[in-house]
Amino acid sequence: MVKIESNKATIRVSAQAVYEYLAVPQNYKILMPSKVRSFEATADSATLEIEGIGIVELAITERVSPTKIVMLPQNKVPFKFDIQWSIVAHGEHTEVQAVINADLNFMMKMMAEGLLKDFVNVQVHKLTEHLKK
Repeated sequence: MVKIESNKATIRVSAQAVYEYLAVPQNYKILMPSKVRSFEATADSATLEIEGIGIVELAITERVSPTKIVMLPQNKVPFKFDIQWSIVAHGEHTEVQAVINADLNFMMKMMAEGLLKDFVNVQVHKLTEHLKK
């Protein structure tokens, strides 16, 4: 299993506010990188069409208020993975990080690791920018 970690970001909002934002799949629309061509969401899942990859349906499978959100693919994808959001309160600030745990063989790791790291880094950056408004 390959662990791909985003940069950690500190946001001047409560951990509960970050959790409540990330617990709603529709909110992820503004967090998507430019390679995401389409995005649709329901109360518990989001379907993305990613350039060069295809369609990925992600569902929130675990919510631990206010510290953790876990998402798993619901359709057939080239490799098993999950996305975990870690939310840690530090007084008036909150530290947030996204981690992808992916079952990648050596070749897939060489091709996908950088793209996946960029994907979560963009999401964390956009989340930080959006919540500081």
